[in-house]
Amino acid sequence: MIANRAVTFAALGGGVLALLFSFVSGQVIFALLASFFFAISILLWKYGYIFIPFLTSAANIVEVRGGYTIPPTRDCITKRVAGGYYASKFLEVKFYESMIDSEDADKANMIEAFEKSLASLKNVLKISLMVSAVDLTKHIDKIKAKRSAAESKRRRLPPNSEELVRIDREIAMWNRLLERLTHGDRSLELTAFAQTTAFGVTREEAISKARRQAKEARTIISSTLGADVTELLDTDMIKCFEWSYFIPADSEQLRDEVF
Repeated sequence: MIANRAVTFAALGGGVLALLFSFVSGQVIFALLASFFFAISILLWKYGYIFIPFLTSAANIVEVRGGYTIPPTRDCITKRVAGGYYASKFLEVKFYESMIDSEDADKANMIEAFEKSLASLKNVLKISLMVSAVDLTKHIDKIKAKRSAAESKRRRLPPNSEELVRIDREIAMWNRLLERLTHGDRSLELTAFAQTTAFGVTREEAISKARRQAKEARTIISSTLGADVTELLDTDMIKCFEWSYFIPADSEQLRDEVF
């Protein structure tokens, strides 16, 4: 199996070599073409989940995977059954607070908030958590880099920006994680996503219901748990769907799949 990072680095290396060869040969047109296709390949590889849905929607392309279909919008997965259709949508959930770092009163509030969020849901929601051990020797520098990026973003925001609260939570999360790591506590990496499914007589009805349910779940989870919830599309959505059958075999494979 070719790793995502391996393909990315291969594309970067090939692009750099193409650019160097073009400049050495003195062919400006080839240098421009190499730069263009190099940039396009990286954009499609890393951010294809943003561009591909527009292309498939315009061309009305439907992908079929076994008994399941992915509509041109590539924002859900459908299946035809007797009497109608099922449609499922997937959401990414990012938690910025941990009960390990909280006082007893805060822990009780977090448990209460979690119970309230579940009680507020009107439809069935599956929340999946994947946990893996973190290689501390490599992870500390990554955390510091992410904290620095968040702090830089905060400095660029205006004082009345709505993003300040979320950025402050993220910075506090990185600080707490660094504090635990420097004290020798074993750290775990958490990947969380949610799935909601709707049924309809037609495929369009099922998809419409699933979208409404996902929007409702996103609002409830983000407001009650203080988490960032985003809709998953294209390959990220398919990845979560496949994880229902087989999850990554080790921590390295998990990090590669979410790379």
